[in-house]
This record gives sequence, C-alpha cells and structure tokens, in this order.
Amino acid sequence: MQTACSGVQKDTGHSRVKQHISKDSANKVKDSIRAISREVFQPFQYTGPGKTTINYRLLSPARKKDNYPLVLVLHGSGAVGTDNTSQLGVLARLWAKAAIRERYPAYIVVPQFPLRSSNYTMSPDKKVLVSSPDACLNTALQLIDSLKNVLPVNKRKIYVIGFSMGASSAINSLELRPDLFAAAVAVSGIPAFGRMDALAGIPIWLVHGNADQENPIDTDVLLYKELHALGDRHIKFWEVEGLDHDVYAELYTSEQMPAWLFRHKK
Repeated sequence: MQTACSGVQKDTGHSRVKQHISKDSANKVKDSIRAISREVFQPFQYTGPGKTTINYRLLSPARKKDNYPLVLVLHGSGAVGTDNTSQLGVLARLWAKAAIRERYPAYIVVPQFPLRSSNYTMSPDKKVLVSSPDACLNTALQLIDSLKNVLPVNKRKIYVIGFSMGASSAINSLELRPDLFAAAVAVSGIPAFGRMDALAGIPIWLVHGNADQENPIDTDVLLYKELHALGDRHIKFWEVEGLDHDVYAELYTSEQMPAWLFRHKK
C-alpha cells in the first residue's frame, strides 16, 4: 500500500497515508493561505426559484480565453452565517494562490449557508451516522446551474469539494445532481447512502483522519466498502493516520487536489 508521499501513488482504492508535514509547518502554510485577501473573491447574492437566498463569493480566472472548469467549495458548520466572509477557508483560498491560479484556472464558487447545509442522524440499519441535505443546498446547486449558463464554464468539468459539513454536502450534492459533477473531494464528512448507483458512477476522493472524534471515520469506511462492492473503481479513499478533525495538510501544501480534479470530465 502506497503512502501519499511515496513514489507511485494509488489513484483509486483505499490507502493509509501518514502526516509527512509537521503541524507547525502545516499551520504556517495554512496561515499564509488564510492571509490571501478575500477581495479577490467577488461578493454576490443569489435567490433561487424557491425564494431561498444565499450569499456567495466568486473567484474568476486571472486570464480570459476559452471555457474554464468550475469548482463549488462547500464550508463546514463553523462558517454558517450571512457575513459572506467566514466561508472563505483554506480549501477556498487555496485556489487564489498565484501558482494554483496560474496552473489551474477555474471559476471558484464559495456559497455561505445561513443554516446547516446537511444534517446527521444515526442510521438504525447501518449503525453509523448518515447525512441528509437541507433545502439550502439545492439553492447552491441552482446557483451553479445559473452560473454555468452565463459564464464561459466547461460544463464537462464542474467539481465539488468540502470539509466537514461541506464534505457531507458534497456527497449529498452528487446524490441530488449526479448529472452535474465530474468529480468530488470530501474531507472528514458524514456521507449519504441514498443513491449508491449515482455515487458509483462519479470519481470521489474521500480523505478522513482515523483519529477524528467529531465526524468518525467509520461512515466513510462503510461508504468506500459499499461502493467498492458495487464495482466502483473510481473511488479513492485516503485514511490519514492519527489525524483528528482537520484538513489533511497534503491537500493545501501541494497541487494534488486540483491536479486530480482536473483529470476528470463528464
């Protein structure tokens, strides 16, 4: 089994990976990303057909030419609100780094939910927490439908990523709109199991620390096993040794995530 930083990496399947970067070094990189001005993300507001309104930020490609990918970045529960700022965490601002913006130009859409976008319950059948979407998540998906029709978006390269509640909502987004997304990255979330047939047809990269006490890893383990049993060969699952409820540093200290996403298309 390969680790995240060893030679040839597995692009699918289950891998146990280590934290190769010290916590101090990771925090320095994270702080530098968080220091990127929020002003590069333009503020907007969107009201969907159901009259639900959400605020969002949009990062556009630095240069304009042909159609570009679009990445929907979904925040965790700590950013619930209406200030249109708190949702700009490390997974969002990462895309504004000069090197990433140059090599992986895309429209980055970062909505802020006024309440939880996904909620958790204990499944009596599966004996693990499972998630279900709130109506406001549908509004974010309606926003993507709107943007892809007014911006020069490559409709075959639309992606969704998220951490914690945002990761849960990423999986729920795939179930709600399997036609929309080419791939997803879900970090430390609680997935859903309602439409396994839809999930099995979409490349998904699960990343989860096995020391996570807030969102236990067992739900992602079960999702991986059930998708694998269905013959899903797209699924990629990184189990991070000793990581608690946090974003794995490899995702924001390297270009692995945008590179993996952009390899996929509908």
